[in-house]
Amino acid sequence: MELSERKEMILSAVIERFLTTGEPVGSKFLVGVLSVPVSSATIRNDMAYLSDMGYLDQPHTSAGRVPSDKGYRYYIEKLLLNFTPSDADMFRILSSIDRSEGDTVGILSQICDVLSAVTGLTAVAVTPHSENAVITGTQLIPLSNKNVMLVVTTSVGVTKSRIAKLDCEIDYPLMELFYNVTAANFIGINCSEFTTAKLQCVAASLGERSLDIMPLMVSFFEACLEASGADVIVKGQSQLLESAELSSTALEIIELLRNKSAASAVFEADKDQPVEIKIGTENEFRCMRRAAVIKAPYKIGDASVGSIGVIGPTKMDYSRVLPLVKYISEVAGTILAEVIEN
Repeated sequence: MELSERKEMILSAVIERFLTTGEPVGSKFLVGVLSVPVSSATIRNDMAYLSDMGYLDQPHTSAGRVPSDKGYRYYIEKLLLNFTPSDADMFRILSSIDRSEGDTVGILSQICDVLSAVTGLTAVAVTPHSENAVITGTQLIPLSNKNVMLVVTTSVGVTKSRIAKLDCEIDYPLMELFYNVTAANFIGINCSEFTTAKLQCVAASLGERSLDIMPLMVSFFEACLEASGADVIVKGQSQLLESAELSSTALEIIELLRNKSAASAVFEADKDQPVEIKIGTENEFRCMRRAAVIKAPYKIGDASVGSIGVIGPTKMDYSRVLPLVKYISEVAGTILAEVIEN
């Protein structure tokens, strides 16, 4: 529901004061900061109304008010102005990323490092993945007579590698056969189309060298499967431990972020939203009921292929963090597109 202009002013003032001090806000403070003349009694009545409606909480009977999850949500959606990152923050972000890294995971790791540094929060990125990701190349790097590193790349910039152990010595004819087989059957297809049935069908057609080449083909298959899924990069976990608001659940959140599937679910962003926010009880996992997640998708070309964001206490500077997450997601997409093209 819509609040009156005065109640919106009070809610906004309470939230901004609380974000600055971390202390409950009373009517005496509000009398001195509101831009319209209002009595202390009127403010107390409005604060009581906001509490009854669930926008404010009162930690103790005689204490001032603090924002609730519902209050933060109203503030973000109705009252928060459209901010942009400062020139200093944008310069710091761009100057901290070494584009010569040339690897998707390496680039995203740098981006998470700088996002954590500029926000003072834990940063998380979900690596590029897509149902339409195409296998674009493979390479064999001999390590010894019977061991070889196999590298696979995809159209969304993901690179995966596997060590294959052969029963025979690796030689030029076997490597040439591998390259010919993969080029004819797998390069250029969607990762989702690479099935065990297709692998077995191709292997059956290789004749007398099928046994020799199978370790390479199995490693190639495993690398392609991994390349089609999402990895999770987490930076700045110590920020969770240092948060007084999250002190009782920080270790649980860190453990949750180590679970790739759970972390992917938390940070998978809505592709149709420029930035998405989950506040407190809006989060699915119990350990995150006092945390806020801000996340945004990043695009390579016109396709959203991954996401990046931050997690921290609900008491965070939304006016600064929201535009930073949105901006850095745009930077991530631009840089990753350049990496793939090169």
